[in-house]
Amino acid sequence: MLTMLTTARADTPAALADLLRKTELSGTQRRALLLHTDRLPAALAKAHHQRLARDAIAGLASADRAQHFELSRGRVVIVWRQRGGRELETALAALEHLLSDLPDGQVFPPGQLVTLYDLPEQAAWLSDEINDKGGPAHSTPEAALPLDLTALVRLEQSLTQAEISRFIRWRPVFRLGGGAPVPAWEERYIAAHEIAENLCPDYRIKANPWLFNRLTRSFDRRMLAILSGPQDLRDCGPFALNLNLATILAPEFLRFDAALPVALRGAVTLNLTAADILGDPPTFAFARNFVRTRGYKLLLRQASATLLSLFDVGAADLDFVHVALTPELTANPDGLRLLLPPAVMPVLTSVSSPSAMEWAQTHGFHHVRG
Repeated sequence: MLTMLTTARADTPAALADLLRKTELSGTQRRALLLHTDRLPAALAKAHHQRLARDAIAGLASADRAQHFELSRGRVVIVWRQRGGRELETALAALEHLLSDLPDGQVFPPGQLVTLYDLPEQAAWLSDEINDKGGPAHSTPEAALPLDLTALVRLEQSLTQAEISRFIRWRPVFRLGGGAPVPAWEERYIAAHEIAENLCPDYRIKANPWLFNRLTRSFDRRMLAILSGPQDLRDCGPFALNLNLATILAPEFLRFDAALPVALRGAVTLNLTAADILGDPPTFAFARNFVRTRGYKLLLRQASATLLSLFDVGAADLDFVHVALTPELTANPDGLRLLLPPAVMPVLTSVSSPSAMEWAQTHGFHHVRG
């Protein structure tokens, strides 16, 4: 009997991220297939073609301990144990048969629709797909309108009623030492584009930076409200939150702080942007002093070498900075150390392959993230 992915129970991106973390920790060998339904050629991009593509890989559900996950843009991930040789061959052959229906002799290789991963070695690459970094750039319909104040108010009202926990994503930060990477904490954030696709698909939410900044404050408040549940925090390990400076001074943060268990004091990092820190230094200094008394750590997000050369990180009294792994950094890793005081620890981002992890460890970077 044919297994139908369209009716099978699917797990969330958050569940897949959790599986990847456990796979990396245990070293359990698994295989994963990602179906990019968003890459179907125009002639086969109708809804029933997408269902046929999903049904083509449905046989993998019978592979050893197979699990099925749904990502954004209709993409599907199946993870299983062992190699899944027969089931995988059947799935690829079915996709090839589907693509044979292209008109006028058009050719579209099945390999452009699927990506295969060997886990845990390539877990970081699949994590990028969960976070919408590894696939094609997010596309907004050209007819979409810039977000305006009226639409923003409607969206904020929708957020108060919407179940947004399914849009919360997390990605691990690893500590490097002499052995295997060890999870240090996880960064939690809201997938803004996925919310926009569901709640306001006719608007480009980043078209107006000021309105988008205000919208992210609404995201902050909902995130803190969800995390303030006693059960949620009781089950948490160390984590970080991307927050606006204004959110730290809001009532929602005070309620979150009051709910934070003693075991997590000193284990939560607040990630801020340079625009927040430099845009209002007195407010930042006040907020920094407040969170310091409560045991929080502070991180500067998206810190380029140019920014660090102009920004006195030491005077800001920060604990960490995000620094992307770029060709410029690999060519001159010592240059970064000259820009950072010893007390500020870099967190190397965009570390998405085993070789990048090895490079970071060789050059003395102690914290990395995909």
